[in-house]
Amino acid sequence: MKHNPMIGKHVHNNRESKEGQILRFVREVRKLSLTDVAVKIQLKAMDIDHYENGRRFYTPEEIDMFLNLYQFKKEDFEHLLSLKVVTKQIVNHYMINHKS
Repeated sequence: MKHNPMIGKHVHNNRESKEGQILRFVREVRKLSLTDVAVKIQLKAMDIDHYENGRRFYTPEEIDMFLNLYQFKKEDFEHLLSLKVVTKQIVNHYMINHKS
């Protein structure tokens, strides 16, 4: 498997990562598996799971890469980040109402 040089190895333990939660919910609404995404960006599914569950930091470039892959606007992502609470239902409802 070819290594993607854009992906950092910044390990941390932030289980409350809103970025990861939102990107996971968007991926799930798009009906993409971890494996689907891993193949497209040349990573292991486990690495993506670590991002989504707050065990790795996202760089701004990585967030843009995932947003592009998921065809999700950065403005919509930033709006969801500004919410106090983010759930799968909120993200799903937002995507339906904004045709994201």
